[in-house]
Formats: sequence, C-alpha cells, structure tokens
Amino acid sequence: MTNKQRNLLTSVLFLVFGVFMFIQSQGVKHKIASDVGSGYVPAFIAGCLIVVSVSKLIITLTRKDPADNVKKQSDSSTKGGIVTILIMLIYMLAFEPVGFIVSSILFLFALMNWFANNENRNIPLFAIISVLLPVAVDALFVFVIKMPLPKGIIGF
Repeated sequence: MTNKQRNLLTSVLFLVFGVFMFIQSQGVKHKIASDVGSGYVPAFIAGCLIVVSVSKLIITLTRKDPADNVKKQSDSSTKGGIVTILIMLIYMLAFEPVGFIVSSILFLFALMNWFANNENRNIPLFAIISVLLPVAVDALFVFVIKMPLPKGIIGF
C-alpha cells in the first residue's frame, strides 16, 4: 500500500468514526442539570476528529509528491492500528451498557497487553493500572466535577 493510499484510507476511516462518535454523543443523557452535559466532551473530541480527518483528506488529495506513490515492502503497524480501532469500537459500544469503570478497565488492559512485547509484558502492573486509573477518573468526575459517568448494568 502506498503512502497516499494509506493516508486516504485512514482519513476516511477516522472521518466515519468521528461522525459516528458525534452522532452517538448526541444521545448521551444529561445526569445533572447544567449547560454542559455528559455528551459535551465526546462531541467535542468527535468534532476535532472530523476536522483533522477532513484536513488530512484534503491535504492527501491535493499533494503532488511522487514519494507518496511509492509502495512500501511491509508495514507491521497496519495490524496494530486495525486492532486498536476494533478495541476502541468495542469500548465505545460497551461504555453505556457496561458502565465507565468496567469498560475502561477492560479497554486499558486489552490495549496494554496488545502493545506490550513479551519482554515488557507485566500482567500484574497492567491490571493495577487498568483498575486504578478508571476508578480515579470516576472519583474525579463524581466528587470534584459533580458529573457522574455511566454506571452500567453492574451499578459501579
């Protein structure tokens, strides 16, 4: 796959993902009465993703560099990118029904294990980080910001 093809593919994929994320963020229920609801940050991030994707798409289509059309022999990062997108998609779909804490623990643990090589893989450390970080973020939202994150079917 050439650089131009790769850039076109990733631009379109992230544009579609950004639009999907923006549409999904519009359905997030407001937990507290305020001007900024729970869906504001996901909508903002989705909007940024859309702007960056469209910009990259325009740059890729208008750029006339011959090096962009050279085919690379192999690209091992393609598999990692696809798996990352799939893990993020599963996380996004599980976020509401399963809740923030459980889905974030599984998401972080899966990503850390996927990207760690055999000599750097430390399952106990990954488990501790995967549990502590979502719990700390949830506590920040609940006690400091006063905007609870989705609890899911388990209730925490």
